[in-house]
Amino acid sequence: MKLNFLEDDPKSLVVEFEDADRSVPEMIKSKLIENKDVEFAGVVKEHPDIATTKLIVKSTKNARSLVLNAVEELQDDIKSLSASLPKK
Repeated sequence: MKLNFLEDDPKSLVVEFEDADRSVPEMIKSKLIENKDVEFAGVVKEHPDIATTKLIVKSTKNARSLVLNAVEELQDDIKSLSASLPKK
């Protein structure tokens, strides 16, 4: 998965995910909207035939840091889920 930073300002971030479906950006968005410092988080897939999806973030604090924190929280959630699954 390749990332293209289309906009990378302190309070605004637009990241394009190449060759990825909406699932990863949607998970990041779900974590971001729980944060009081995020004014807007959305995912855009402009056309079904285009293999890119955009994550758009507007915030009152550093948008890139908020996205990184959301990704770290997702990693923790997945580790916790993995640990709770029974092994066969």
